[in-house]
Amino acid sequence: MKRNAFTMVELISVIVIIGILSSMAIPKFTGVKDQANKSTELATAASIGVALESIHGTWSISDGDFDWNNDGIEDTIDDDLADSGYPLVLSRNGDDLGALIKSSGKSGFNEQTLGTLNNIATSIFKIYTAKASDPTTGVKFPSSVDIEGKPDKNDFWLYMTDTNNSTHECYVKGTNIAEKQIISGDFMLIDVNNKLTTVFTDDDLGLAFEIDCS
Repeated sequence: MKRNAFTMVELISVIVIIGILSSMAIPKFTGVKDQANKSTELATAASIGVALESIHGTWSISDGDFDWNNDGIEDTIDDDLADSGYPLVLSRNGDDLGALIKSSGKSGFNEQTLGTLNNIATSIFKIYTAKASDPTTGVKFPSSVDIEGKPDKNDFWLYMTDTNNSTHECYVKGTNIAEKQIISGDFMLIDVNNKLTTVFTDDDLGLAFEIDCS
């Protein structure tokens, strides 16, 4: 006799197989998405670094005010740039890095709201996160070794407007953070090892983080 429908056993078997295939595929797709977020964040950060150095280069050869963010309006350099020749504020047009990113899309970077950091004025530095380094939805911590230079959700970007102390070298330090020298104009990834949570409302970010120019 000709059969026109699947049996219940056959349907259950198909559902089980689909479930197994899905459980194998989803982590791979998640990994691809994470890699894309990391790559995009690193590429954007590199563009930001180039833009900052371009502004500094123009400042170093200019005798007066100039349009540093290319918006068609001459900027008052004494108000908009630090003594080092780097911008004090990077936000424009609803984007926290809109003064540097000229594409029609958003930069993807968000400035983290801070009170103070070790009693250093926040005009001297800014802290940013993006998709991969987002403290809530960013890339998950690695299961074993935290790869340096690859952002995940407890990492962040530090923009140093001005070290404000030309007679001393400045360094970033902290719990599970590799000590690095930092100078005016740096836009660098602060890679937090281990699985410590970065708490941006804390005076030391919950990482004993500090900028030391002593």
